[in-house]
Amino acid sequence: MELVEILIIASAIIILYDIYNIRANKETRLLDNRLPVIAVGTGLIILSYLYFAYSFITSNYRIMEVFQYSSSSLGWSERLYASWASNGGSWLFFAFVFAAGYLIIRLLCGESKEYSKVYQFFNIVLLFMVLVVILQNPLATLSYTPSEGMGLNPLLKTPWMLIHPPIVFIGYTLALYSLGLTFSLAESKPRLTRGMAALAWLFLTLGIAIGGLWAYEVLGWGGYWAWDPVETSSLIPWLTLTAYFHLVSQLTGQKSTSKDFMLMVTGALIIFASAVTRGGLAVSVHAFGKSPIGYVLLTLMGITIVYYLANKSKKGWSYFEFEIKTDNVYNASLSMSFLSIVMISVISLWGIIFPIINSGITGGDVSIDAAFFNKWTYPFVLVFLASLIGCNLYEKLDMKKYSATLLGSLVLGFVGIVLGFPTNNMLVNLGFPLTVIAGVAVLYNLTTSVMKKRTTQISRSILHLGIVIVMLGILMSATNEINYGEIIGTPGESMDLGDMQLDFGEFTVIEPTGIVATDAFSSELIPEYTGLMISVTVTRDGASYSDDVYIMLYSVHGIVSRPTVVRAPGFDVYVVLHQSTSVYRALSHQLQGIPFTPTEFVVSVIYFPLMNLIWLGTLIMSIGILYPIIKMRKSS
Repeated sequence: MELVEILIIASAIIILYDIYNIRANKETRLLDNRLPVIAVGTGLIILSYLYFAYSFITSNYRIMEVFQYSSSSLGWSERLYASWASNGGSWLFFAFVFAAGYLIIRLLCGESKEYSKVYQFFNIVLLFMVLVVILQNPLATLSYTPSEGMGLNPLLKTPWMLIHPPIVFIGYTLALYSLGLTFSLAESKPRLTRGMAALAWLFLTLGIAIGGLWAYEVLGWGGYWAWDPVETSSLIPWLTLTAYFHLVSQLTGQKSTSKDFMLMVTGALIIFASAVTRGGLAVSVHAFGKSPIGYVLLTLMGITIVYYLANKSKKGWSYFEFEIKTDNVYNASLSMSFLSIVMISVISLWGIIFPIINSGITGGDVSIDAAFFNKWTYPFVLVFLASLIGCNLYEKLDMKKYSATLLGSLVLGFVGIVLGFPTNNMLVNLGFPLTVIAGVAVLYNLTTSVMKKRTTQISRSILHLGIVIVMLGILMSATNEINYGEIIGTPGESMDLGDMQLDFGEFTVIEPTGIVATDAFSSELIPEYTGLMISVTVTRDGASYSDDVYIMLYSVHGIVSRPTVVRAPGFDVYVVLHQSTSVYRALSHQLQGIPFTPTEFVVSVIYFPLMNLIWLGTLIMSIGILYPIIKMRKSS
């Protein structure tokens, strides 16, 4: 056993000691001797990850995961993000993020008894993270040091890999921190909890958006969201955290246990999402393989729920106060938004757990496709959009006028269905007027709030505007996309697709590049990859846009064809170069150093209108949540 592996085990022992020490001295005003202890425990975790990352940067191939996920041809930033490419490495990085933040919180909040329950919860979560790291053992070593590594999966060689996993882990960590702070007895608890939750919401939003952008730009299946279990499991805690911000008591300042309850639900779902993604609970193209750690994480989820309920019951508090109010437009709109978000969460969660339950009972695999989620969540999306109208026009509308506005939008929707406008999708046409009216309501509220200098309302309006823009982007891009299918072409050919023309250049050969090992038991070193590149020019509405399309053959990972997204102001053209007999023959010859140029190729082409609205809306949403975060910092 290596020294660094011993350090990980030692950190678990120290965390256990801190749990015991806090419990044994729970009547003590100050936890005088506990900070140095937990500082050592968290410090060992931080040191272990830094050593692990340093091993990647310096190409220490004696560590098995460095050998499996790195090579000398990677740049230093690629070697850094390769350290969280594996399941074990990602858990060590997650523990590093959580431990570093936990140590900062202990230093800032001090060792007051007011935070003893908070620290107990953090200790429990961190202990389970360390247990998972021990089970995964990313620091395992080989009996000798290979001269080269096997290289990184080419689908992970993207700048998004450098920022997406850290953003997701920081978001998960902050959500768990906000849950932990609900156990605080300090007077600053409400402000800190809400501010921490807002910060978590920002990172979760960015994590989901960047994950979608990554899938869109790299994976090549022609979209950004497929309701895959990994995607959906990351969406659900974001939804429940969004619901937390739409509680009536949240915006009216009333005391309510519902706020803490929603943070508990979010924290439990964060752990569930980790079990789905990194614990092997569900089958997914994004998930790691089957693993026993899924059950370890489900145990942590159960402990989290029990810990919350036990602490609340000791204080004689109710677990949840049902906050549905319809006494005015504002409260009615908040209630509608809260219920609609919760229902979307429940439907999404059922779409994940049903296949898991079915597999456990029957032993067979079953999957729920995107049509299920789209069909059952869409009505509640419309309810949420309807709530945006009331939330932004509550000063202008009474209940009667609000109801008339919603009824009028539905009438316009049915007219759109009859006329087939603005899309050929009936459901989208039904909801389109509601989306537009919601956008107008948000813009009106934003304008009046700016004029009256109402900072909080400006922040909310900006956030809501981002949501409306995202919805417009989703509705218009999904229903007006044109899939031209797979097309056979030749170098130098012009393809007339009716409303669009594609002009291809000649193939450019990418010579064999890089060096990788084939396995740990062979000294043979081979080129990492070779490839083909062909230029494409898209002409539509008199304007032309050019880019290059690639297809690569990797010695270890096989054929990889990443899509090229030709971007224009109002649309994207998605081009993927596929494997064909001629292309594969050329690539395999090139990898052996034999020149060969293909005579034909196969491409798939998809036209997506207004895709940029999705990314623009996400950016605007992120800007909108900044004010509550800044407000927390000032109040702290």
